[in-house]
This record gives sequence, C-alpha cells and structure tokens, in this order.
Amino acid sequence: MPNYLKSSNEIVRELPALSDFLIDAEAYFAHLPRSAMTFPKETLEEHVRLVNTCALRLIEVHCLDEVINKLVADYDKGGDERTSNYLKKLFIHTIVFHDFGKINEHFQLDKMKNDLFKGALPGNNPIGSTHSALSAYIYLTKHLHEIFFEYNGNPRLITACIYLSYSIFKHHSSRFTDDTLSTTNFDTFQAKYKFEEVSQFLSNYLNRFGYQINPNILGMIGKNDWLKSNLRLVEHNSFSLYALCRLNFSLLTASDYLATHAYMNQAPIKEFGVLSENRINEIYTHVTGSEWINETEGERNYNKAVFEKVDHYHLQHPIVANGDNLNLLRTEMAIEVIRNIRANKNQNLFYIEAPTGGGKTNLSALAALELLKLHHGKYNKVFYVFPFTTLITQTYKALKDTLFLADHEMVELHSNAGMKVMRNEEDDAYGSDKLNYIHHLFVNYPFAFLSHIRFFDILKTNEKEINYLLHRLANAIVVIDELQSYNPEHWDKVIYFIKQYADKFNIKFILMSATLPKLDRLHVIKNQVQEFTYLLPTAKKRYFNNPNFAGRVNFNFELFDRDDLQLQEIAERLLLESENYVGKDFGRAKPFGSVYAIIEFIFKKTATEFYKLIKKSDFFDEVLLLSGTILPHRRKEIINYLKNKNNRQKKILLVTTQVVEAGVDIDMDLGFKDRSLIDSDEQLAGRINRNVNKEDCSLFLFNYNKEAIIYGKDKRLELTRRFITRDTYQEILCNKDFDKLYDLVLNNRNEWNNKEMVVGFQDYEHKIKQLKYQSVHEQFKLIDQNNLSCFVPIAVPITVDSSIEGQVDVVFTSAEVDFLNQHEVYPNANSEIEGAEVFDIYLALIHNSKERKKEDFARSKTDDKILQGIMSRYVFSLFATDKVEQQIVLFSDMEKSVFGYKYLARWYEFYAVDTGMRDSDFNSNETQFL
Repeated sequence: MPNYLKSSNEIVRELPALSDFLIDAEAYFAHLPRSAMTFPKETLEEHVRLVNTCALRLIEVHCLDEVINKLVADYDKGGDERTSNYLKKLFIHTIVFHDFGKINEHFQLDKMKNDLFKGALPGNNPIGSTHSALSAYIYLTKHLHEIFFEYNGNPRLITACIYLSYSIFKHHSSRFTDDTLSTTNFDTFQAKYKFEEVSQFLSNYLNRFGYQINPNILGMIGKNDWLKSNLRLVEHNSFSLYALCRLNFSLLTASDYLATHAYMNQAPIKEFGVLSENRINEIYTHVTGSEWINETEGERNYNKAVFEKVDHYHLQHPIVANGDNLNLLRTEMAIEVIRNIRANKNQNLFYIEAPTGGGKTNLSALAALELLKLHHGKYNKVFYVFPFTTLITQTYKALKDTLFLADHEMVELHSNAGMKVMRNEEDDAYGSDKLNYIHHLFVNYPFAFLSHIRFFDILKTNEKEINYLLHRLANAIVVIDELQSYNPEHWDKVIYFIKQYADKFNIKFILMSATLPKLDRLHVIKNQVQEFTYLLPTAKKRYFNNPNFAGRVNFNFELFDRDDLQLQEIAERLLLESENYVGKDFGRAKPFGSVYAIIEFIFKKTATEFYKLIKKSDFFDEVLLLSGTILPHRRKEIINYLKNKNNRQKKILLVTTQVVEAGVDIDMDLGFKDRSLIDSDEQLAGRINRNVNKEDCSLFLFNYNKEAIIYGKDKRLELTRRFITRDTYQEILCNKDFDKLYDLVLNNRNEWNNKEMVVGFQDYEHKIKQLKYQSVHEQFKLIDQNNLSCFVPIAVPITVDSSIEGQVDVVFTSAEVDFLNQHEVYPNANSEIEGAEVFDIYLALIHNSKERKKEDFARSKTDDKILQGIMSRYVFSLFATDKVEQQIVLFSDMEKSVFGYKYLARWYEFYAVDTGMRDSDFNSNETQFL
C-alpha cells in the first residue's frame, strides 16, 4: 500500500481560494434559490468550496484515500512518487474544476439571471449556455500544460488526464457511453464549427483564471488522433484506470448533488449511513451477551452460547440424527466460522459452504459482525445480495433480530419494497421527504439488502444514478447468497469483478450457498494475489455427509427415467406416499394423522393442471397453489399458513413452481419434483425435514416437462446430459458433492475462453480496458429476458394472518397507508385497498409528472417510489413473447396499458387470487409461464 501519496485533503488544501485567482470571482453564480425562497444566490466560489467539502467528507467516511492510492499505484506501476502524486491530483482536480465553466456569460445571464452580464455577451458563441465542455477544456489545458512541461509529457499522465476529463464532460448527463474519446476530442463542436475558432473562443476564458497555457498545448485539444496513432491512449489502460474513472464519476456527481442539496435546502447532509466503532461494539455486546432476542415471544439468543464457547470448545461433530445434535452442529459451524475469520481477518475473499438447514444466514451474520469488530470501524457497512425478493425480505427480518438492529439502520432495495420512509418529528414533511429521498438515492443505511442484478449493476454500470453508489462499496462487507442461481455464461464475469473490486476497493466478499460453485477455479485473472478462504474448510466431511444433514431426506429415483409418466399416475403415487406417511407420529413436529407434502413442476401450466386434478381427491384438508402469478399478499398467506403451528395436525399439499426453491422458510414431510438442474433439485430438498425432527422423509424425482425449454442455454443442463449418469446424479445429491457438476461447467468455461476465434471473456475484458462503459454494462446481464408486468385491479387486504395464531402481518406499511390517504384512497369495508383506485393515482402522477418535479423534485421522486412499492402488491410478470402479448390484449384496458403495465381490466375472466392465472382459459402454451 503506497504511503507516499498525499491525502485528498492535502491536495484540496494546496489550492488557493477561487477568488485568489479568478478575476471578479464574486460576480459569478452557481445556483439560484428555489422560487419563494429568500436566501441569496450561491456564488461559484461558494459552490466549489461546498462540493470540495462534500467530496472530502465522503472520502473520509468511506476511507477512500486508501482505495484511490491503490488504484493510482496499480495504474502507475513503475512510476515514481512524484508522478503518482500528480495522478492523484488529476483525480481530485476533476471535482474541483468541474464547474469552472459556469463563468460562461450566457450561462450567467440565461441560467443564473445575472444582470451583470447584460450587454457583455461575446459574439459567435459556439457553446451556448452550457458549462460542462468549457469546464473540461479548462481542466485539460491547465493539466496537459503541466504534464508536458513538468513531467516530460508522461504518457500515463496524458492518458489519465484525458479520460478523467470525461467525468467533467458528462457530470450533467445520465450515463457514460462508449464514445469517450470523441467526447474528449470535442467532436460535437467539430461537427458544427471550425474547431480552431471554437478553441480560440474557449481559450479566452483561461486568462480569467490567470492560466498561461503554451499555444502548442492549446493546439493539441481536439486532436486526440495523434495520441491514438501513438497508442498512448490504450497501451496503459487497465482495470485500475476503468475503476479510477468510474470512482471519479461517482465521487464528482455525488459530491455535486449533495452540495447542491445543501444549498437549495440550507441543510447539509450529516448522516451517511455507516456504523461507528461505538455502534459496532454495541451490536457486538448485544449479540455476544444478551440472553434473549425477544423475551416476550420466548425467542432466545443462541449466539450467546456460540461466543461463550468459541475460545475453548472442542468440536464434537455428533452423527446421531436428532434435533439436539442438529442444533449442536449449527453451533459448531458458527464456532468454526468465527475462529477462521479471526485467523484470516486480513483476507478479502471468503466461502461459506454449508448444508441446507445449517443456518447460513446466521453464519454470515456472525462472520460479518466479527469482521466489523476486528477492524475497529474501518469496515462500516454491509451489503447482502440475493437472487430472489423473498430471500431479501426473509433475511432482512432475520438479521434485524439476530443483530439487534434498529429500523433506520437497514433498507431493502427491490421493486416490492418501495421507499423507506422515516419521519423526524423535528422536520416538517418537506424536510423529511428530502432526507428520505437522499438516503434512498445514496443508500445511506449501514445494512442494505438488495438483488444480485442491482449489486452487479453497481460494479459495472454506465448509468450515473446507479454509479452514485460505487464509492460507497469501498471498505464494505458484501455477502452474496445462492451464487449458483446465476447463469454459468456469466460466471467468469462475476468472479472477475468480485476479485478485482475485493483487491482494489478493499471489499470483503463472503460467498455462500449449500451448492456453491468455486468460481475462483475460472482462469480469468492471472497471478491473483489473494485466493478464497474457506470458513468451513472440511464442510463436506464434517457437515454435508453428517446424517443430521445428509440423512434428512431420502432421494427416490424410481420415476427418474420414465418418459411416459402421466399426471394421473404422479397424483396416485403422491396420494399413496402421503397416505402412508399420515400414520407416522413424530410428536409436535409431525402429529399422527397429518402430512405436509409438496410437488414442484417446471411449468406453471402443468402445476395448474395438477392442482385441478388433485383437488378431485378428498384426501387433503388443504391444497394450495403457489406460482409466479400469485400476488404477494396471497403468497404471504400461504407461507404463513404452512408455518402456523396450529395447522400442523392437518393434511396439506402445496403445488408449486420453482418460486419455492430458495428463500421460502417452510418445513415439509414429503416432496415430489419434476427434475431440472441438480442444484435446483437440492434446493427443493432443503424445504423438507429442515430440523431433522422426523424420519422417512423423501423427495421423489420424476421426469415430466422438457426442462431444456427453460434451461436449454444453461451449460449445467447440457453437461449433465452429456457426462452425468443416473448413478452419478444420485451420488451428487446423496453425498452433496456438487463439485462434480460445477467442475465440468468451470472447465468447460475455461476451455471456451482459451479458444481462438470465439467471443470469450478476453473480448469482454478488452472492452473494460478500452473504457467502453456502455458495452461493459450491456454485455453482462444476469437475467436477459423481457417480461410483461401485469396489473390486476383487485382488492388487496391491508394485513394477512401471521404464522403466529392471533397476530397479523402487514401487506401495506403505515407509510403506504398514509400515502394512499393523502391521495384520498381509503380502505374499503373489508379493510382492503382497491387496485383500480391505486392505478388512478399512478395515472394522475404520470400526467402531472413535469409539474410535480418542477414544484418539488424530492417529493415527486419520493411519491413515485412509495407508489412503486404499493403497486407491486398487484403485479405479476409473464415472459414477453409475441403470443402472450397478443392474448393479454384481450383482457386489458389498452388506454391504461401504455404506461408500463398491462392493466387487466377483465382479469376475472382468466385469473383468480387463490390460483393465479388460469392457463387453460388463457389458451397459453406451457412453455411461456413459470
């Protein structure tokens, strides 16, 4: 780690005040107060000073100096101390210089209403009232002059200077594109004017800053071709330059936004959503010392015993299968994780490979907490990353209790969550809306729970608003769950970004799953310094193959190879096995006379057909259907019903699609599954006999639908068919040896990337090194499919029955109910919110969008985000095939369906709340719906 680089604070402090070198600095304004506000206009000098202050505060809060230094040192390999310090100066000066172009007279008169410039407008102005290009010009000429005359035209410095100037050009744009060099070459102006005249016009502004720039330097601007011809703009490119430029854009735009907010509202942001060392110690004390999580509900804090044993306990690894030994094994896994974190605290890459039912969420929480504690506040925020919304919500609730977290310390980031609304009694509604929006935009919460798509977007996005968050990832702990859910086509990109950011941004990654692909076996980064540390290094022997985990579920392969199965035969076998299981008695865990069975199909249409078929039998007390077209409140009702202990004496069947595999915390007795991917089969097995308090629990694998229609492009399916026999398939599931599958996939990807004349990972990495921001973003999509969002205007209840008898779970939060009331939408007589009225609010906000944003931007964005969360209660998605779109039109209000959702005005003709879409009525093809 280079310790010879100046701090960002030193670099900023070395610069004189703007008024010391800009002639008549006090005459230039940067912002006007909002209408009806009476405070003075903000001068350019005040804005520059405030932006610098915000940038330095972000750098301090997120310990960014160390990250910037590391990126600079990696980019300037072999460079000396003086050159590296100048590189860092180039980075910081983009922030300082980004608004210098606001001295443009047209900007002052047109935008700032600055009457001092009436009659003082220069003729033949080619840049209008814009300021970004002029700011970039001032930055480029000043620093290129210094590079050529003080650093002998160092190519690395020239390259960095030109590419970093792109942040200034684009700081008011919505995104970076692939046209970096055409932008920095002023091609937009060159297409309209003789650039010599443009350059002459722009150069006149240099004198106002007292800058004396050599004419040869001025002549270089707008002539990147000579640099390109000498390859000086590409030969030094690296991931570090890519990351340096994106971090620069993140810091510049975030600082500018926060400074502008501080002026406009006369209130600087004081809280940045990080954990202080005192707060970390407080959480640690709670987790390690409190007897109860919730004494009223009898919920004990079992982690207290873990920490009491961690220093002296001798691991026992009991092999007799029962509930007590299962809990002991969970404790022993926690002890191992903590011990290995303490022994490897300076590592950045960790695996938690733990069997289903082993409590991975708790293990990851203890690992994260231990890292926070060991590093004394340097690491001060935690991101949890998941493939499914259900996992996000479930883990959010679990960790709030496990880590004794306050509500304002956590946020869910997904479409169903809407915006987190916190009311401060000292603020008026306006102030609260502003703060809520700022905290949401910059994710100012120590614990953030988000989707894998959103997280990897932060790592590779070209969008400004998403890129705001890049600086926040520095010195964070990131837990990524269910890694195997990503398409193997992108595994090389996933591990590339994880390894690069772990190294360059000091991020500690914890990758966990019961079926964990070892992505570090991909050869996408040569000579990587750090490798992964296994927090449970002997997990296969000690835990996966322990009868308490391996013996929880018997895999039955009797129907595995049959290609002539009919639904009637499957139903008969399920009824037979369920009838046999009813006679078993395992006490409260499974009373005599009861059975909980689950059957999973690949296609939703098949699940619906089976649901209708099995309903003809009177064996089950309840037959429940769960699929991707079931709305969230009904899904919550079903899960709560299954978890309610008062229902455990019943005979219940859950018919489902793959939406139940991961993140659904239910405990079934028997399972039937249409086989698909091996790791998918294991995920469903994880919903059976979770607490090892029953015997003879089985998962029957059968072959019905053609899984290739869904997984045809997934290498796991192709390689399974080619190389994995039925016996090996069974061995993998029974012995939990998923490396036999994943090694095939990883080796296949390595072979592909080593082939010539194919588009492999090297082509993608080349885009990174060329700084093709848009291509880097668009060529890495974890989910690449188009969906139709369908809005069902039904009445949705405000609450549903909880899993605890006599209690309820909210469907709409109090903030959402308040929002609806403000828009004159109230619960009906059954305490339900009518979907039609919600959609009317949506249409009204769209039609008034411009006026709302102009009147109060923060309130409008807050309203939009809250409404998005509300509307998610009425929405399901379908694959957007031509056939689906043609048919969905028949049930839609076309006038209301042009605003992002298909408004299903005639939903009752093909949809039911309890069963979702009736595919037979809809005349759909079975391949279209999950």
